[in-house]
Amino acid sequence: MKAATPFALWNGPTIVAWLELWVGMPAWYVAACHANVKSGAIMSALSDQEIQQEIGISNPLHRLKLRLAIQEMVSLTSPSAPKTSRTSLAFGEMNHEWIGNEWLPALGLPQYRSLFMECLIDARMLDHLTKKDLRGQLKMVDSFHRTSFQYGISCLKRLNYDRAELERRREGSNDEIKDIVVWSNERVIKWVQSIGLKDYANNLIESGVHGALIALDETFDHNSMALALQIPTSNSQARQVLEREFNNLLALGTDHQLVETRPRDIALQSQSIHEFTGRQ
Repeated sequence: MKAATPFALWNGPTIVAWLELWVGMPAWYVAACHANVKSGAIMSALSDQEIQQEIGISNPLHRLKLRLAIQEMVSLTSPSAPKTSRTSLAFGEMNHEWIGNEWLPALGLPQYRSLFMECLIDARMLDHLTKKDLRGQLKMVDSFHRTSFQYGISCLKRLNYDRAELERRREGSNDEIKDIVVWSNERVIKWVQSIGLKDYANNLIESGVHGALIALDETFDHNSMALALQIPTSNSQARQVLEREFNNLLALGTDHQLVETRPRDIALQSQSIHEFTGRQ
């Protein structure tokens, strides 16, 4: 099978290999496809109901994963389709293992790893997950965590879902106050320790606080950070240090254009200051 062959012309063995090696579908789904799907044309024509009935995929997020992977490959292999620069998603660089083992922990949300892994959430699915999906199957009921999740996606969009670029920029800002939009939760904790607030730093573990949230969410300020760090209101000295250093962080770690273009339309954004209270 030639690399440029349109998806509709793929044969059964190619479909099976693609599902297993690139999409990362479980073995039982691959076996069901092997038995019921003989070509790319058949695969691409399956409705959501047929995917459930013919292949036996009962989990709606697993079906979403398959539908999006099919759409992507149809687009990538169609001679008439516009070229996409997000080809890396087709080759598994941001698969569900990367999402669960690396991306969620970097957002400060490692507690959702097992559910995201079970639902096979990969990067191509992130922007298609609804509030119902997040609250229901993925058990992300904390609205601040959902806000954190959305800003994590915003960061990936800014990088055009380029994993190598994300890793390069994180490495480049690991020891400098710059490019905080790509900072991981671990890097933010390191910064908190560096400003003399190490006694509070570990309170950010599993908090959902990461660089993109700090850089892009206009409502997340030094008071929000103090709440996340659980600094008592009575400790005015620590809060003054945090206010000064947080403002310096924004001045040094973001550029004027980035601050000016912070997105205002992300769902749940306006709740981000207040949702820590519900977690205390």
